[in-house]
Amino acid sequence: MKSPEGKATFQFAIRLFLILFAYYLMKPVREGLILDGGSAEIRSFALAGQAALLLIMVPIYGHIIKHLQGNKLFHAVTIFLASNIMLFYFLYRAGYDIGVPFFIWLGIFSVLQISQFWTMVSDYHCVESGKRLTSYIAIGGSLGAMVGSMFAKFLYLELDADGLMILAMIMLAIAVVIPTANVAMRKDHDHVDDESISHLLGGLKKVFDNSYLRWIAASVVLLNLINSTGEFILADFVTGEKSGAEIGAFYATFYLYVNIATLVLQAFVVRPMYQVIGVGGALISLAVFNLAMYISVLAFPVLAWFAIVKMADNSIDYSVANTTKQILFLPLDRFTRYEGMLAINTFFTRFGDLIQGGVIFVVISMLAMPTMFLVGVNITLCLLWLFVTFNVSRRFKIWSEKSEAVLKAEADVKGEGQA
Repeated sequence: MKSPEGKATFQFAIRLFLILFAYYLMKPVREGLILDGGSAEIRSFALAGQAALLLIMVPIYGHIIKHLQGNKLFHAVTIFLASNIMLFYFLYRAGYDIGVPFFIWLGIFSVLQISQFWTMVSDYHCVESGKRLTSYIAIGGSLGAMVGSMFAKFLYLELDADGLMILAMIMLAIAVVIPTANVAMRKDHDHVDDESISHLLGGLKKVFDNSYLRWIAASVVLLNLINSTGEFILADFVTGEKSGAEIGAFYATFYLYVNIATLVLQAFVVRPMYQVIGVGGALISLAVFNLAMYISVLAFPVLAWFAIVKMADNSIDYSVANTTKQILFLPLDRFTRYEGMLAINTFFTRFGDLIQGGVIFVVISMLAMPTMFLVGVNITLCLLWLFVTFNVSRRFKIWSEKSEAVLKAEADVKGEGQA
């Protein structure tokens, strides 16, 4: 902890703790507002709407990061998002129905705020230090998510939605004002393509031009499509059995258990998993586990079992999958990381929601198929995702070797110059 690296890692973990504390205070509020008096279909279509908004935000953010970096960028994004919460607070107090817009906004918050945080962290770590320290930073996030869920579970009925919004704003304000380590930007070795940086669709162009990023994007789209389809199935089960405040209370309890499991996995499983089977092996194992879980639902198609399946699915997604995704970007140069991560963590992440909205519309609204049909859809998607993870794993190994070789060569040249 006394070393600059240890101090920076601890302070990154504190910030992520506060961000996810705030997010999980608001998450059961989101579910309660949109499902009480609404439906799982409305929730599904609201998810799809996020992708369209994020398509607009990607090039705007790509322009901003050329002028703001590190803490300045973090402060600007966090203050802006906190001011949005204040706006929703006043609208809710005035009696407006904010269910759909708040649902869409919180989804964008989760992607934009957390993506921006991890891109800031990636400036500090090379591949090797990232493998060692990213999981420790993520533990702070997992702890914040768990504590936030715990507060939401016990305070949801007492404070109501507006009270939890105020508490979330306080957490974000603290994240802005806490002191941070003096972290120098990591020196990248790759040439920066000025045309790519100034391109209107910055991050999207990066992804389409880079085969490695394309495979990562495909993996993220499939993962989120599987997860959001599972969320629809869960919401359909919940609205069939619960109503009113029971919905928000159910989700507060659900997210608490998810985040307890996430913390345990992040603290005791993720790093040892990387040491045993590597980053690529961890990614492949996620697809295998998801496939097994959805096959089990065919035998036990009830809320009690599916809630357990989704708890396992989400906790693994938030721990192993999220940490692995951040590490996959580390071999890349700074602007490729920033623009590629922003595009993948925002647009491509929510593009899975856009596809999911279309799937729900066709399967449920047009064809009037039962919800269990979507379980079969997810099983098929898991098989496709398994194929993609093999390709991502192979390319990560290649890019990591290239990055380490160039860094070693630069270190040798620097050593010769000093001699």
